[in-house]
Amino acid sequence: MTVVWIVENPASETSRMTSLLCGFVAVRAFATVRSMLRVASCEPLSSGGSPKIILLDREQVFVLQSSEAVISDIRQVLNRNGWRDVNLLVVDEHREDLVDRVRHLISNASPPMAEVRQIHEGDLRVDLDAGKVICLACGQHDTLSPTETRLLRLLLEHRDRVISRSEVIAKVWNGTKIAPRSLDAHISRLRKRIGFTGVVLESAYGDGYRLSTGSGCEAASGRITASQGGSTGIGRSAERS
Repeated sequence: MTVVWIVENPASETSRMTSLLCGFVAVRAFATVRSMLRVASCEPLSSGGSPKIILLDREQVFVLQSSEAVISDIRQVLNRNGWRDVNLLVVDEHREDLVDRVRHLISNASPPMAEVRQIHEGDLRVDLDAGKVICLACGQHDTLSPTETRLLRLLLEHRDRVISRSEVIAKVWNGTKIAPRSLDAHISRLRKRIGFTGVVLESAYGDGYRLSTGSGCEAASGRITASQGGSTGIGRSAERS
């Protein structure tokens, strides 16, 4: 069932969006944008409750900030969670057509990304919903944080090509400024998470990163696990994405 998040005044005497949509969709109601963003910031990537539509009560939401500022704040949190296909709908007091509008959004929504919820590379399988990396050869697995999951997905989508540090930050952190040391720490942790599969996360010194298939599962081949870290540098002449 489609999940709809609603931000509205719970004490309002007008016809509430929550009561209009309950039973038709799965509703999760919030009294303020701040409370909604607090919950969204804590949601695991694997959560089945991620919203497809967010409804904002104009009178309730835009008292202290402009609509553009509120929507920008919401979009930033959604993007950090990897929720990129969420419809935001601002609703005023005239709600007679609300159900029809929600039905229209649902019927015209993009198809679910089931075909890309798991990604394979060599012996590595990534379950994007569970945030888990699995070695197909030996069965070992490890769990990723939401940021590590987004980072690995981006690198896999550009497999065997160098992706620059600036592009990593733009797409994984939605352009939010982060310290170079923080990015290096995330790369180091991710390298350790996937090392046992034999997939290699390489550094193009001063330029970016690249994933390559490597030489196969470490455990299955009897070699010392690569998850203890280390980096195989590649030159600047490597193909750019």
